[in-house]
Amino acid sequence: MRKERGLVVKTKPTGEQLELFFKQDPMYLKKYVKAHPENKMAWYLLGRDYESQGKQGKALYCYAQAGEIYEAYENQKISLPTEELESIERWHAGRKRARTRGVLRWAVLLLLAAASVLIAPGSWPWTPEETSRELPLPPDVSSAQVRETKVYYLSGGKSKASVGAALQQMLLQERVSSFGLLARGLPLGGTSWIGWLKKPQLILSVEAKQDASQQQIYYHDAQSCECEPSDSAKAEAIVDAWMSTQEQELVLKSALAAYMERNGRMPQQSSELTAAYPNNMLPGLTPYMQERFERQKDALGAELAAAKQASAAGAKALPEAGTDGLTKPLGEPMRIIVDKTAHRLAVASGNIIVRSYAVGLGGSRTPEGTFAISEKVRNPNGKSDGEFGSRGMTLSDTNYAIHGTNKPSSIGKDQSLGCIRMRKEDIEELFDLVPLGTPVTIGKGMLPLEEVRSGKPYQVPAVSDDTNPGKVYRWLD
Repeated sequence: MRKERGLVVKTKPTGEQLELFFKQDPMYLKKYVKAHPENKMAWYLLGRDYESQGKQGKALYCYAQAGEIYEAYENQKISLPTEELESIERWHAGRKRARTRGVLRWAVLLLLAAASVLIAPGSWPWTPEETSRELPLPPDVSSAQVRETKVYYLSGGKSKASVGAALQQMLLQERVSSFGLLARGLPLGGTSWIGWLKKPQLILSVEAKQDASQQQIYYHDAQSCECEPSDSAKAEAIVDAWMSTQEQELVLKSALAAYMERNGRMPQQSSELTAAYPNNMLPGLTPYMQERFERQKDALGAELAAAKQASAAGAKALPEAGTDGLTKPLGEPMRIIVDKTAHRLAVASGNIIVRSYAVGLGGSRTPEGTFAISEKVRNPNGKSDGEFGSRGMTLSDTNYAIHGTNKPSSIGKDQSLGCIRMRKEDIEELFDLVPLGTPVTIGKGMLPLEEVRSGKPYQVPAVSDDTNPGKVYRWLD
């Protein structure tokens, strides 16, 4: 290897294959490079991942291995000084690689990237069992268009007049730039709560054009237009892809809002959201969330600041549920609601229930009021199968907590000393889902009995060291 390598600049690609390939799980990239050390595209992508983590030395080494791939894909010059190379070589010592000196043609590399990990951007959340999950899109719809899609839920009753008013608001105020879809969220148990995991009923879709007067409007519900409805297959595929990213958007924005409330500023690096205990906002970020933060940190910060200012002024961009017009689903940070009557714990955003679990409580011993998650710990007291299960979240520095249990038969009953007990799979999903600082309201008669649980629980790569072996927890189990 040369002691110094200067790399010439060219234009960065905008190809969808590269963008999608980079969304892959970093552990997958490491394993892939180890198995295919000749693949310079993989070296380049691994370097980008190390750079996003602030590991500049490892990133430089990977860029050097990428060679001409780096030259074509970057727009800045990089050099590897002798002292940096020596440090990198020590890091790299012991790894065996079969090297090839042939230059892979661009077409082969892009085909390899596409064939290896071609996924739709909304295919996450990540799970250990699978590194990609493909969501098919119509042939004339790109993943970039899906990211710009706006989906609204109709608030109030569904009628020709209310749908017309909502459509007018979409066209004149919301300024649809890609696709706009109007849907009716499906209620839970005859209540006003909307179940997020219930696929919404499509009412209409708007396909944006450069000339606003040429926008295409398609009605998918005959009752709303008194017409022959258009085929909804395209709109449904777009909604599916959109929904699969929205949970991650919600978790990321909720974590950023909680971080700003806690620290008075936006995080400078995504790693600040996955810091070690006691500052462990989240245990990890999905690749989609990581990239979203890195690419649009300033825009996210401005959006959250504007939302906070509007909330303080009592203003809302769209009407509340129950009034005529539109609501933006998952537009508010997450909060937890515990219903002592129904024995349910729900994660909600606005009037939408994202998840709802059966829980064990303590009857009158479980306090009512408003709290916040002040502490999150993995394997409390060093055990995953103890009385507090594998996860615990303290409520406002009290002796009450939301935690697992080694008495699963107590779920749905009042057998605890005041804490909120959850099934193992439920507390582990909740731990990954809600950030430190999430508000918790405990009361009676607030939630429907219907559970809202996913067949594939939300899960993130475990990055944060969120154990706390130095403390003995004495929650009121």
